[in-house]
Amino acid sequence: MTKRKPIVGISLKMYQNQIKEAQRFAKRISELTGQVEEVEQFMCPGMGVLYPVSVMIKHSKIGLGAQNMAPVAYGAYTGEFSIDSLLDMEGTYVELGHIERRAIFGESDDLINQKVLLALEKGVAPVLCIGELDHSDDYQEIKNLLMKQLFLALNQVPKDQAEKVILAYEPAWAVGKTLAASAVHVHAVHAAIRECLTTLYSHKIAQKMRIIYGGSVSQENVQLIVSNENVDGVFVGRFGHDPERYANIVKTVKMIKEV
Repeated sequence: MTKRKPIVGISLKMYQNQIKEAQRFAKRISELTGQVEEVEQFMCPGMGVLYPVSVMIKHSKIGLGAQNMAPVAYGAYTGEFSIDSLLDMEGTYVELGHIERRAIFGESDDLINQKVLLALEKGVAPVLCIGELDHSDDYQEIKNLLMKQLFLALNQVPKDQAEKVILAYEPAWAVGKTLAASAVHVHAVHAAIRECLTTLYSHKIAQKMRIIYGGSVSQENVQLIVSNENVDGVFVGRFGHDPERYANIVKTVKMIKEV
């Protein structure tokens, strides 16, 4: 089996919007997990505090990510965020295709594909969010849906660039809810995603690509979720707003993936 580096990301959505609050959080996270080498980490602060947070994590091993970006780097795109700004802040990740971007702001697979291609062109790792809207135990149906999402979002992404994409499986029915998807469900879907990647690219490339789970991840459920070869880590939301709880998640992922 190909050894893939485990990864933990955290998105603050629009929950931390004041500079001092966001900096305090980032500073504490850096103190707790900023020197962990065994687990790759990235943080996606709110857009309004992106730069102040970048300063706080600059000397840690935690990467900076944006929660979204424009499909072009420059031009008449009023109110949009340019990848060039992210690069200027030394950001190296960008979250794309989140269910809120798709559902609330009407982002299409084609638009998300443009963003994926631009991120790769600029040397930024796309964290591509995929997932089904409604809960289902029909794994063939889920696989067909995810295959369509992957086919469209990864259109024209060449084989030598594919492994730079981080896939975040985030079923809409588990995002922002009390309970995460069950570990059994997550493991089955991650296996299906890797099968999709094998079809789209090859077995070798599919084994190199990292797939993380997002959707009500907590320190209580993370151990079961990542205890599977197809789950390479987690994308944490509100249950990581307490720095100590976030640090426990990183610690657990490190422990499980070292075995």
